[in-house]
Amino acid sequence: MSKLAPIVDAVLKELNIDCKIEIISNLTQIVMLGVTQLPAIMINGEIKLEGRYPSYTEVKELLEAYK
Repeated sequence: MSKLAPIVDAVLKELNIDCKIEIISNLTQIVMLGVTQLPAIMINGEIKLEGRYPSYTEVKELLEAYK
């Protein structure tokens, strides 16, 4: 399991956002989505972060914009 998923899940619960988290591990699919560095966060089909593990606070700031 991704190290990023538990962080995103915790933030979603804190913000009371009900949505689906999809972990994509197929390299072909990752490349087709335009991701060049892992890990990555995509929100509504747009890459918001890639190439590093963000802090809890950083993920919270990203997701608050969609609440």
